[in-house]
Amino acid sequence: MSKKFNGFENYLITEALKLFAEKAMQEAISAEKEGVNLIFAPGYFPMVCDELTQKVNSMTLEKDLKAKSDYNEPTV
Repeated sequence: MSKKFNGFENYLITEALKLFAEKAMQEAISAEKEGVNLIFAPGYFPMVCDELTQKVNSMTLEKDLKAKSDYNEPTV
């Protein structure tokens, strides 16, 4: 059994992290507007999720990362 993520697993995890970061940031902004003092700044969650995404990428098979980067390159 491989100890690295494949492309599909990488995609699922990174998309979940994106959704979580967006929702947590929106909740933090809403709470601030209501006058609630939070321990975390709204930008904390995207920062942590970016770090986790980098960690997931480092634990993903190289061939799948190359395929992902080839797919995401803009075509002119």
